[in-house]
Amino acid sequence: MPRRGAASIPRDSPTQIPPPSTASPPPLPHHHHQRQAGTEEEQVLAADPSPPPIPSLPRRDRLRPAQMANAASGMAVDDECKLRFLELKAKRTHRFIIYKIDEKKKMVVVEKVGEPVLNYDDFAATLPANECRYAIFDYDFVTEENCQKSKIFFIAWSPDTARVRSKMIYASSKERFKRELDGIQVELQATDSAEVGLDVIQGRAN
Repeated sequence: MPRRGAASIPRDSPTQIPPPSTASPPPLPHHHHQRQAGTEEEQVLAADPSPPPIPSLPRRDRLRPAQMANAASGMAVDDECKLRFLELKAKRTHRFIIYKIDEKKKMVVVEKVGEPVLNYDDFAATLPANECRYAIFDYDFVTEENCQKSKIFFIAWSPDTARVRSKMIYASSKERFKRELDGIQVELQATDSAEVGLDVIQGRAN
């Protein structure tokens, strides 16, 4: 017998469970959102192991090699250079021509012209000891068959004592300058007087 006043629950009746709450959970603290964002970034970095892009250099730094190359090989040729060469080749009005590079104008110009009566020694004396030059020399000689001939020499004069920058500029501009002088027969590269001696000229002419 149940005690008087006590509520009785039938054995076969189910226990009443309260329905789930539909209220939204309270917002998470702000620092928790930051941690979640950091976790997502870590996941993205883990999925893509490629290194971050390297920032590009300023434009002036990226163009510096190109500017140096242009300064070395972008020399113009003064019209007088071709005119004097044509006079030497066709009219033989000059024995030699000395050319120099004017670095301020970035141009090859005529420095000196030798008269036809001058000889090799006069020509050799005009080559500066410590500076680079281009030169044209019209060499007259007699062959073994007793024939009078002449050959036009192009000489790239680059002494060891010249400035490194000057040697680089003359070397890089040589081919372009030679293309302006149609009719060169022999080319010489000389770093001292022995390499452009008269015996060398004679040997290359024959």
